[in-house]
Amino acid sequence: MATSAAATASASLLAPAASSTAPAASPNALFFPSSVPSLRAYPRLLLAFRCPAAAAQGAVLEEEEAEADQPGQYDDDGYEGGRGPAFTAPTRPRTGKAALPLRRDRTRSKRFLEIQKLRESKKDYDVPTAISLMKQMSSAKFVESAEAHFRMNLDPKYNDQQLRATVNLPKGTGQSVKIAVLTQGEKIDEARAAGADIVGGEDLIEQIKGGFMEFDKLIASPDMMPKVAGLGKILGPRGLMPNPKAGTVSPNITQAIEEFKKGKVEYRVDKSGIVHIPFGKVDFPEEDLIANFMAVVRSVERNKPSGAKGIYWKTAYLCSSMGPSIKLNIKEMLDYGLDSSD
Repeated sequence: MATSAAATASASLLAPAASSTAPAASPNALFFPSSVPSLRAYPRLLLAFRCPAAAAQGAVLEEEEAEADQPGQYDDDGYEGGRGPAFTAPTRPRTGKAALPLRRDRTRSKRFLEIQKLRESKKDYDVPTAISLMKQMSSAKFVESAEAHFRMNLDPKYNDQQLRATVNLPKGTGQSVKIAVLTQGEKIDEARAAGADIVGGEDLIEQIKGGFMEFDKLIASPDMMPKVAGLGKILGPRGLMPNPKAGTVSPNITQAIEEFKKGKVEYRVDKSGIVHIPFGKVDFPEEDLIANFMAVVRSVERNKPSGAKGIYWKTAYLCSSMGPSIKLNIKEMLDYGLDSSD
């Protein structure tokens, strides 16, 4: 009895609806149909053999739905064929940058909108005026950093267009830097005498592998680099891996520590061709900020990659940490740098 019900249900699930004039199918056709069913029919076929009663009930429901799904018939809500409204699949919630509001829907704070009125968005300013304006627009509850942002005509995916260097800010950064040194032998005492906050060798390497990251700069002597190579996956993403171009791999540990304590800053071009460099605090005197900024400009100009083609400087902006950007006149900026260097 169950076998016949399963066979009947499977046949109704697999085979198309037969017309009234079609000849009766043979018993073998129930299990071995002449046409191969679609993939959508296989789950229903398994249901027919495993649970004949449920399959038979499902076949009855399908017949009732087919009868109700006739043109010209309407359900209680007014939908033709009793189908109801169209089903809309739920959308996956957005995360990360996709969850941010569109630019046209973003709103600025009242503080930002007020200080934004102090500058003209489409005007190119000279360096002294831009520095003065940046100090006026700094209104946060903490001492903001002064930042420079340069869009360069560089594509860092090519080796001859990568820009990475350091610059010594003559007036300092206004921040205290915690320096760790990896060295061995007599240089351990030299590093401590030069003012290093953390000094060690293989023991410090093991601490870093364990998650110790309480330092801002990591300086290593050349003889320690083979041992430091194993820390690349830990230090690399944080920008702390010692590198000769950044001045953090040096045989003269004392000089390297003094330079970073006084205000040595590392910079590099990002994948978009933009250089971001902090060059002090907004509470610095204007003369000190100008001196630091022009040191940055001269350093970027001096370290121009060999593969740079065409116009090297595209745009240049100044801003405080929480303030609007101020566009600079590049020609006047470069001329001002040349005049000050003379």
